[in-house]
Amino acid sequence: MTALEKLVQWLKTFPLWDHERLYIDYLDAVPGNAGLYPEGVEEVSRREDVLGHVTVQNRLHLVLYRITPGQQDNGENSRWLLEFQTWVQKQCALGLAPRFGDDPAQERIRAEQGKLRSASQTGTGKYAVAITAEYVKNY
Repeated sequence: MTALEKLVQWLKTFPLWDHERLYIDYLDAVPGNAGLYPEGVEEVSRREDVLGHVTVQNRLHLVLYRITPGQQDNGENSRWLLEFQTWVQKQCALGLAPRFGDDPAQERIRAEQGKLRSASQTGTGKYAVAITAEYVKNY
């Protein structure tokens, strides 16, 4: 299973997910859909020991977009977004988030900068949250 597939399966376990579709690199304008957009891997550091073993610290960047119904939802969509970010933090702290690297002690995933990106006149909102996974690979 790829890192992206692991991440998608895990995101769908968020208690408030509520049967929403989750696409990769795609998002339609229908409320109840979400799209996960990978933005690449950043190499944060690289170390090589005297035996030639290489340790690389990586940072994977993604953005999760969510289309919601209603512009006047009494804060329901904002609450969802804040609870999602808190859930990701808790899952990481408890060791329940997916692992991408070779050293579980160095794994960290976070969801941050959640906000309403746009609201349409058709009555839908587009929310976005940045997801970052930090992990170490040994070669």
